[in-house]
Amino acid sequence: MIDVSIPQFKQIEGEDEKAYTVYVIEVCAAGRRHTLEKRYSELSALNKELKKMYLTPEFPPKRVRNWNSKVLEQRRRGLEAYLQGLIHQDILPKILLDFLEINMATQLGYEDVDAISRDMNKASHQPVLSFSADSFLHPSQKGGLPDIVVVGVSQALDLNLQ
Repeated sequence: MIDVSIPQFKQIEGEDEKAYTVYVIEVCAAGRRHTLEKRYSELSALNKELKKMYLTPEFPPKRVRNWNSKVLEQRRRGLEAYLQGLIHQDILPKILLDFLEINMATQLGYEDVDAISRDMNKASHQPVLSFSADSFLHPSQKGGLPDIVVVGVSQALDLNLQ
């Protein structure tokens, strides 16, 4: 199970002394928790890509009149609802898992990806019966039982194939 929340946002001073907002995203998958910091533009790009392939929840609008904490809190709640709506769908797109930095191999308990390929190469069953040659391409002339399907069809079509 995957749980996603956005408990807070932070103002970050940029290199050009222009502040921007990042949203702190907490991700818990298979008992492992990690934190990401993403800007609105990154979430918007994710939404744009997902909308091409999937039905997505409502995404908070880009335009904000003023940048006070009440407006940012409202956007934070909208982004959190959006992410939670995405993870509660039946199929989780790989692009979403990559965005949330969820590696399904480690979430399934595998220490490395090679372990997955080793497990996939194991046979899940053993053959019970095998034939040395295709009996339809190389019919046996040694006698034995007649092919009742061929006999039945030839009799139905009134063919004399025997």
